[in-house]
Formats: sequence, C-alpha cells, structure tokens
Amino acid sequence: MLSLRDRFSMALCLALALSPGIAAADWFDEGKAKFGIEYELENGAGNAWQSRGITLVPGLKLDNPWISMVELLLEGAQEYDRESGEHSRERKAGVRIRHEFPLTDDAKIVLRGLLGHSTQGDESFFYYYVEPSFKYAFRHVEMMVGYRFVHGIDASKEHDLHKFRIGPSFDLSERSELEFRWARSWNAHTGQHVSDAYIVEYTQKF
Repeated sequence: MLSLRDRFSMALCLALALSPGIAAADWFDEGKAKFGIEYELENGAGNAWQSRGITLVPGLKLDNPWISMVELLLEGAQEYDRESGEHSRERKAGVRIRHEFPLTDDAKIVLRGLLGHSTQGDESFFYYYVEPSFKYAFRHVEMMVGYRFVHGIDASKEHDLHKFRIGPSFDLSERSELEFRWARSWNAHTGQHVSDAYIVEYTQKF
C-alpha cells in the first residue's frame, strides 16, 4: 500500500512530465535535444562490493515555466560482491524532470526529481529521488554541490538513501560537455555509510 507521500510524489512527477510544454515540435528546435552517456564506478563501504554501470540519458530542453528539461534514464550495472564472490545485475529506467532558479548570471539553484523502476536480482520496485543543488559557473567550468534523497517505494529500507554530490562540468564546445561527480551515500534510517561513487558523463546537444 503506497503512503500518501509516495502517491503525492508519483502524481507530481507524472503531472509535470505530461505538462503541455512537451510538444513534439520542440525536438526539432536547434540546441534543445541532447544525448548523454554516463559511466559510474561505485564502491561499497569497506570495499565490500563494487558496481560498474552505464546510463544513457536522452533529454529535451523546454520553454516551460514549470520544467526546464525532461530526461529519460536507461541504466545497466553489474555488481561484484567481494565477500561472496557473486555477480549480480541491476537494471533501471526512469523519467527525470528539472527546474532551474537563476540567482545571478553565474549562479543558480537546480531542482531535479526522478520517478523510476529498478530490478536488482530478485527484487523489483519503483523508486523516486529529489535533488536540490547549487551551481556556479567560472567561464567554461561549472561547479556543482548537491543533495539527493532516494526512496524505494514498497522496497526494503536499504534503498532509502541520503547522497552528497559534488563535482565540476567542463564545456568542450558550444554543444558538448564533460561532467565529473563524486557521490557519497548513507542509509537514510541508520546513517551508516553505504558507498562512494565516481561518475563521468559526456553530453552532446543537437
């Protein structure tokens, strides 16, 4: 049974994602469509396990007062448990929306939310996350620091996480970008350190 908070979060994400600002014609406007590919290396606390994953991130920039961008995330990862020697696979798919709050010409606050589905071994569940972040641009380099709350819907509590994220992005050209992130995760219920992740993403705009 979904809680009121879970139902509200799902309804909000779906309502925003289906807003009138997403018009088919937007895909053909120059510079609005983009495609990203992300590589993530995640190490469990004490190096108990390691996960390597690839995520494909097609997206669309919108002229919309509520949503700045909509993205589809398709992720595949393989985890290796060093204690047991076992390998397992993880598959995720989700829709992420983004809104930007400009503060100055160089500084802004970015709010992102995702609703997705994850399959990890024999466990399959829906989840969402909310991520506020602060970004500041130095010419062709932009620094980001942010927090992400992740909640598994009808899933075990180990999927509820606090994440601290930080890293730079570099403009390679007017339409290409390279992003680096470091992320540390804690269990949202116990406060126990879960993992550290190292992330690289390349994005091309069209």
